[in-house]
Amino acid sequence: MTIHDFWVGSLHFSEAFGDDTVARLNALAPITACDGRQYKIRAEHMAIHEVPLSFQTKYGLIIDRYSYLYPQAIGVFMGYAFRGIYLINNPFGFYYYLNNKDAAYIVARELGISIPRTYILPPKEAPALNQNDFRYHRHFDWQGMTEELGWPLVIKPADGKEAIGFNIAHSMDELLYYYNQSGSKVMLLQQKVRTPFAWQIRCLCIGRRVIPIKYIFRKQDASEYLYDPQFLGPELGQRVIDTCKIINRLLGYEMNSVEFFIDEDGTLQAIDFNNPVPDGRLSALGTIFYEDYQKALVELVSEVVAHQRSMDFIPAEINTFAQIARRKDLTTEQKFQEALKLANRYYEPAEKLLQPSSV
Repeated sequence: MTIHDFWVGSLHFSEAFGDDTVARLNALAPITACDGRQYKIRAEHMAIHEVPLSFQTKYGLIIDRYSYLYPQAIGVFMGYAFRGIYLINNPFGFYYYLNNKDAAYIVARELGISIPRTYILPPKEAPALNQNDFRYHRHFDWQGMTEELGWPLVIKPADGKEAIGFNIAHSMDELLYYYNQSGSKVMLLQQKVRTPFAWQIRCLCIGRRVIPIKYIFRKQDASEYLYDPQFLGPELGQRVIDTCKIINRLLGYEMNSVEFFIDEDGTLQAIDFNNPVPDGRLSALGTIFYEDYQKALVELVSEVVAHQRSMDFIPAEINTFAQIARRKDLTTEQKFQEALKLANRYYEPAEKLLQPSSV
């Protein structure tokens, strides 16, 4: 039988995680696909060059781990997605929600996901406005907001990446200092979840795998991933997984990390879930989680090849999630369960993905 090449491009530059993924993909045996053909994956880092609008790539799939830091790739990858090239992640979900955490909070909350109380603040500086435009601005009710949210509280940019600009304010003086340093960024003022635990939950979400991890956040890349497979009970563990499923399909992400706190009432609070390039450092993850992450990504790529999955230019479920959120006849929990049913169409076993499902 003829073996056909299936080219996989990766954009990761000097990231060791990306190098390891490429090596593992190249080591795979040929894959027999649903079309009866056999495919050998040929993976490599993508070459960087000028790109004419008519450029046709050889890649059938691209793993995007760096375009958020390399803007030439953004428009190019959107063009590839329009032509049907499979991208991990879908570029529209990647770029929009990465830069608009406030929007992600709003849509997730509408589907029954608990989010800490949050305010979206106008930017401190607005260079495009003239002095007369500020007549529409109202003085912020700092006192009212802080009384509602309590001290300490979180202030962070809506387009936050890698915890840049993330701060915890313990007083009004600190809060105003952080806001005054924020420049033209839209800032989020958020309740700091009161929790009885010293840790939080960070889930690696790759393809149809959700891996909950006990996690201690520290700035400047000093966070800890702690191996403790029994740290969540069955009921709470399932709620964590179900919430991740909804979030990932709502945002159109197949590679993401989702973070939660458990509050003093035992309620799961989603605090950060726009992370389409999850931390891939072996030194931070440790061998077990690093291996899980690698295996899940290789499995996802293999599945796309085997089932010849096509790329939706814009994630197909988004409007259906919105329809669920708008229903007046459903309680908050019923919306969550309906959203989970929709999300589970993706999370069904791979062989079922071949069967078309009506929306």
